[in-house]
Amino acid sequence: MEPVSAPNAPDAVVVGGGAVGCATAYELTRRGLRVSLVERDGIASHASGFAYGGLYATTGAGIPGPVLPVAKQCLELHRGLADDIRDQTGLDDGFRPARSIEVAFDQRRVDWLKGEARWQLQEGFKVELLDQKGMREIEPRLNPDIIGGALHSSHYEVDSYKYTFGLGWAFEKRGGRIVRSSAVAVTERDGRATGVALSNGETIPAGIVVLATGPWASTDEIPGVRPLPIHASRGEILRLEFPGDDFRSRVTLDSHYIARKPDGLVWVGTTDETVPGFDDRTTEAARASIMEGVLRLAPALEAARLVTQTACLRPVAKDGLPIIGRGGLDGLYLANGAGKKGILLSPAIARMVAALAIDADEAAVPAPFRSGRFAIR
Repeated sequence: MEPVSAPNAPDAVVVGGGAVGCATAYELTRRGLRVSLVERDGIASHASGFAYGGLYATTGAGIPGPVLPVAKQCLELHRGLADDIRDQTGLDDGFRPARSIEVAFDQRRVDWLKGEARWQLQEGFKVELLDQKGMREIEPRLNPDIIGGALHSSHYEVDSYKYTFGLGWAFEKRGGRIVRSSAVAVTERDGRATGVALSNGETIPAGIVVLATGPWASTDEIPGVRPLPIHASRGEILRLEFPGDDFRSRVTLDSHYIARKPDGLVWVGTTDETVPGFDDRTTEAARASIMEGVLRLAPALEAARLVTQTACLRPVAKDGLPIIGRGGLDGLYLANGAGKKGILLSPAIARMVAALAIDADEAAVPAPFRSGRFAIR
């Protein structure tokens, strides 16, 4: 990092007020830097504010694989951040252990769950295989045709909105500045990023520029910054009112899940749809698809009342792995592409970016995540 010449200028500017951007801005301030965070629509106003908030290190793209060790590390990082957010703001981000069940309707699925359980146990996760009776004892409202499943006791959750908002608030408490505007250009001199020009006419000079702009990184919205191989995946979730105390365990099969949140509402989801442009409107087709899937899991939910339906756009990289690293100019860094794992992986991504930007520690970013795999220096 090289200092900027303007007096009182920040050392770094982060563009993007989602979980990754807020975690990165917070981490840079924790490392002693003066930081500005630029967000055009408001903290947690997109995917990070509407995500389910599952911290599951046993499933998803790159698991088992290169994401697994990072995902496991993030469980402890989230525990620490929950304490930090509470200490600095008084806000509880909802970090808590969350029991979940993957179910099976047939023996082929049971056999697959057994194979998954073997490597998960070897990795230190707590997982138990259940028969039909065991499943019904835990969640009696499940479809009686379910013949077995796997009970996970190493999963956690956060309230994704409170987590992201809390990071932004804690960032401000540490002296960070949040700027409500859009980045229209990365300023540069002699091949080095020197700051960010904003749509409000302001230019923020800084020796470090981090772009955490989610699916919008796939466009040429910021001139001179190469679009990333990322697409927007629209995910929709329904929040239902359903009496009783059922579904305190998150029940899943493929892309469908049922889970009661601490406020009593039952969340059911989800969809994974590539959409043209950046269309984050909810759809009747998604609502029907979600309900068809969850009613197969628990027919009793036919009596539930729909409270709200949400949609968000997840940034999914071409190969499904995060894109972290240098962005083509000295001092310009990328933090993007975590898809459904953005909430879980955000604290580790933040630390990787900080180590790279402050310490020039290239090894801090695992090779499969490095931006250079897409010919971005």
